[in-house]
Amino acid sequence: MKKLLILALFFTTIAGTLQAAVSQTNKNVVGEWNYEVPTAPYGYEKGVLMITEKEGQLAGEVKFADGYKIELKNLSYTGNEFKCGLYIDYDYISITANVEGKKMTGTVKTPEGDMKLSAEKAK
Repeated sequence: MKKLLILALFFTTIAGTLQAAVSQTNKNVVGEWNYEVPTAPYGYEKGVLMITEKEGQLAGEVKFADGYKIELKNLSYTGNEFKCGLYIDYDYISITANVEGKKMTGTVKTPEGDMKLSAEKAK
């Protein structure tokens, strides 16, 4: 019985540590990111990626320069790699970016081809 209690305490401690590590990792990407995709069509080339964390899960939306907002889908952040997607005019657009401190660089995959993304975390 004593061994079972110690084992249960051990697994509880490990699970809590892993959850704290996941939450800490997400904090690196959570926030407002001012982005630019210079080759994107007019109106989509600048805006803000707003990334939040709800119950350990990432959520977010993109707000374009004209104020229009679209929900981000399939958000993940592992290591330094951030991934998400969104639907624009019935097309799924995927984003893969590397986060280094307050800067993010990556690629936006669209039906028209790949486009370069750069973003900086708002203060």
